[in-house]
Amino acid sequence: MKGKNSKVMKVTVTQSMVLWAAVLAMTVLRLSVATSGSFTESEAFLSICEAHPAGGYIEGPAGIPLLLALFKLCGGSGIFFLRCIAPFAVLILSWCVWWIGRRIAPHRQVLALWSVLGLNLLPFVNMASLVMDGAMVTAMTILLAMIAGWSAAAETGKTAKGLTPWALFGVALAVGTQFWQMIGLLLPVAVAFYFVNQGTKTIPWRGILLALFLLILGSVPSLAWNAQHDWIQWSSVAHGFDSVSIGTATLSLGLVVTLGALATPFLVRLAYHGMFWRVLVILIASVAALMSSLILLAPQVLPSGLPSPIGVVGIRELSGFVLTLRKERPDPKSESPFLIASTPGLASMLGSRIAIDYPERPGSPSVFVAESPSLNSSYALWPSYPDAVAAGVKDNLYTEEKSVSPFLGRNALYITTESQEELPQTITGAFNAVALLKEVPIFINGKQQTIRIYKCEGYRTLSL
Repeated sequence: MKGKNSKVMKVTVTQSMVLWAAVLAMTVLRLSVATSGSFTESEAFLSICEAHPAGGYIEGPAGIPLLLALFKLCGGSGIFFLRCIAPFAVLILSWCVWWIGRRIAPHRQVLALWSVLGLNLLPFVNMASLVMDGAMVTAMTILLAMIAGWSAAAETGKTAKGLTPWALFGVALAVGTQFWQMIGLLLPVAVAFYFVNQGTKTIPWRGILLALFLLILGSVPSLAWNAQHDWIQWSSVAHGFDSVSIGTATLSLGLVVTLGALATPFLVRLAYHGMFWRVLVILIASVAALMSSLILLAPQVLPSGLPSPIGVVGIRELSGFVLTLRKERPDPKSESPFLIASTPGLASMLGSRIAIDYPERPGSPSVFVAESPSLNSSYALWPSYPDAVAAGVKDNLYTEEKSVSPFLGRNALYITTESQEELPQTITGAFNAVALLKEVPIFINGKQQTIRIYKCEGYRTLSL
């Protein structure tokens, strides 16, 4: 019997070594694919948010911009360092799935190994691992908080650790709320799990209250920011940092990865409950492996709306043309034109390469987004060119206008994909004249798109 157990243990160790070697090999492949591309619009937007620190953003909590700021402070900048974050987060997520697999089937440890393999075959996991839009980090923090809560609820009362498990759970919740605001719901789930396992004879009130205190402490920046901005994040007026579009549906890639990671061990467990389930699980794994192979080896096949490591190519050349035109075409007051882009993504791509300080609007981004009544981006909260913050000209016949935009009368360059006929009223109605200057091709996920640069003369603000 002893020899048989030794043989089983030896097989398990060998399988573990082979599995983790395969996971590391996939990590190397992910790093190679991810770092060979260019920045995406979402990554550029996060870099702009990182330059405008706040307790929150319309798109979500401040965790990802804060993480990028800390990463940059430690010397990590550029596409290579940025794209390394998600693949390494997959390794931690793999450990989380292994941990869950060990707990749901302690008598069948090989299930945890198959669960890790299944996780690494999921197409949306591989998709999220190739870009840094925050999805993989969000999923990792949620799973770590779940494991911390599971440990606190299962171990309290059985060991002499006291408050330590609940303190770790509280820290995990405090950190996690910076990435997903609803993570606090895990606390009542952990308490209910404790009651199921331990009963109500010895309730660890001190531990629960400590975890609650740490959760509230971690939520303060986000709650304070939302209170100052009429709880705008709860209104869903903007897509999240990690949003993906599938048809007409918009989903959070981080939550999709989280649900997939949680479901994988239980799906693998089904394979041990009969031939039907085994065949079904193998079929699902085969389809997932095929889709993941396409994502890793041919990312150009990804449809628009999904994150691609290829990113946007040609922004450096476009930025050069914009700066040249800005320098060559000053307005009558010898002032260089200010820059406007049609979308937050385009403004972020240009703003990440162009550094301009506007004395008229301190703290404003280098490239503005065209004015709009919609609060569909954090750009709507940052200083912008339509803001009436300068003293208006005193007029005895018209005294209502006490403040005006400091850019009144100035020229601008408008960068967009729109043709002359498609230009919005917020541009044609806000300037005395608009004319096309140049067309520049760029490539978004391998597909060519034409960017047009317009000269807009004499800003006069929109007529009421």
